[in-house]
Amino acid sequence: MKRFGLLLAFLALLAACAPRTLAPEARFLGGEIRGLELSPPALLLGLRVAFQNPNPVPIPLSAFGARLRVGEVVLPLDLTLPPGEKEEVLLLRLTPKEALATARALLSPEGAEVALEGQTLGQPLTFFRTRLSLPLEPLRVRRSGVNLFLENPNPIPLRAEGSLVLLGQRLSVRVDLPARGEARVQVVGFRPGLERGSGRLELRLEVPGFFAQEVVLPL
Repeated sequence: MKRFGLLLAFLALLAACAPRTLAPEARFLGGEIRGLELSPPALLLGLRVAFQNPNPVPIPLSAFGARLRVGEVVLPLDLTLPPGEKEEVLLLRLTPKEALATARALLSPEGAEVALEGQTLGQPLTFFRTRLSLPLEPLRVRRSGVNLFLENPNPIPLRAEGSLVLLGQRLSVRVDLPARGEARVQVVGFRPGLERGSGRLELRLEVPGFFAQEVVLPL
């Protein structure tokens, strides 16, 4: 019995001397829209995070209950970090059914809150908390004779409908813009001679299934 007590004391001493696992650190490096799936609609988001594991052995983030929160969307992180620093791109798929408010916030100037959270020793742990805004870049207009072209610098396709206001005329226009591409504006009722005037495009831009905004583009 005495020997058993000594063994327990020895094991307790070893446990006390064992190095304690330290919580990892994380820095938010930025995010970007990586594309748009059209059927069914889904906005694809990539977030770059730099992790720092101060321990001499790999550690799983699940041991700290790590979860990435973007607006109303929560993504548990099942990553194992090697010792030292490692950069990861965390991918999210935002759908109108589950994350419409988050997608709209990301596409607005106000942005959405991004946080990496967890817990250690039963206490809440915040690795970082910030905001991310990815508003649409302005379209560019190009004229070539009687044709009008719109260039979309954004990584997602856009749908544009509205009016061409030119020399007192208001003509209906429509164009589907590819991601990071250009398309010719379809003008209903266009007549020769109007191409020499100055005017503007009044458009409603739409990210199908997610977002719409009104824009005016001078010619």
